[in-house]
Amino acid sequence: MATKAKRERRKERNRERNREHSKAVRTARLKNIGLILIAVIVVVGGGGYFFANAKTLPPTGWGPGHSELLPAQQVSTRPIAPSIQEHVMERDATHVPGQMLIQYNCDDYECDPDLKNDLQEIVTRFPPTVYMAPYPGMDAMIALAAPGRLVVLEELDEDKIVEFIRDNLDR
Repeated sequence: MATKAKRERRKERNRERNREHSKAVRTARLKNIGLILIAVIVVVGGGGYFFANAKTLPPTGWGPGHSELLPAQQVSTRPIAPSIQEHVMERDATHVPGQMLIQYNCDDYECDPDLKNDLQEIVTRFPPTVYMAPYPGMDAMIALAAPGRLVVLEELDEDKIVEFIRDNLDR
């Protein structure tokens, strides 16, 4: 009889250990799930913060969704579509060298009334591969973009613009 009682006590202790072990396993799983959820929230939240605070500037390269079109004219009063901007940035043996964008944003910045005319006067001194257009919503007053190069200006600086254009005409 004593051995039967010992066996029962041993079985009860084993059941208790199993319950404690199961409880510990559940607790560990919940902690792991919690850590995973926190990591997901940080990654998603951080990505949202990054995209919400990313600057809007002209492209300096091209992607798979670019257009095969170029701007309709050298000086435009309308914004150039992003897919066309990317095509201007494309470089290979089939593309004319010296294509670049000179863009301005007078919607979000206080521009001098003569800014557009002054930019046009500069741009039209050069070949028609130098395009000028507005870029509303851009995070700069003036942006000069060529393949792999971007210069942002907060005011008209004719010398910098001319230097940028000349440096990029043969590229």
